Amino acid sequence: MTAATGRLLAYATLALGALVAFVTGAQPWWNAVVAEGRGPVSGNLSSGSLTQALAVVTVAGVLLSLTLAARGRQVLGAVLALAGSGMVWVGAARPRPSQDVVQQALRSFSLSVDGTLEATPWPWAYAAGGVLVAVGGVLLVVLAPRWGSRRSRFERGPVAVDLEDPTAIWKALDAGVDPTDQSAIASPEQVEKQDRKSQR
Repeated sequence: MTAATGRLLAYATLALGALVAFVTGAQPWWNAVVAEGRGPVSGNLSSGSLTQALAVVTVAGVLLSLTLAARGRQVLGAVLALAGSGMVWVGAARPRPSQDVVQQALRSFSLSVDGTLEATPWPWAYAAGGVLVAVGGVLLVVLAPRWGSRRSRFERGPVAVDLEDPTAIWKALDAGVDPTDQSAIASPEQVEKQDRKSQR
């Protein structure tokens, strides 16, 4: 598996898991049933917004990982794997809504405040989204060391500065290069390599 393929697989799995979590968390996990009908109670309401919070953590983690180096991505991948495991646990546990939430659902169509709760399959779909997030987190931990850092694309390498030429020194300062920093000054060999690359 190439680095690009691994990166695409990890991020696609995480993104799909987060999408599934957002969609299924907003679906009715319970129905409050009375004689007049039934009132849906979403997973976000029954879990106290925990379902939504875990999905938000996943999206934020994916975006943050784009700016990190390999070690940072691995740590973040472990956090995302834990978040995915949390999603699986929440989906499997199927938290029951509080009495206030049930009464609010019933008031939308009935004067009754005492109904029975009927479970729906949506929590299992949410748990499946958690499995995807957990797998994506593990892929991030395993494959991240093979990927290059996106920040390295914008890091400036050593530049050629003639320290005996005042004009060259001023130009280097204008470009944000410290002429007194030896690590920022290119050696003659590096200058020659840069010239060869520019001529290709």
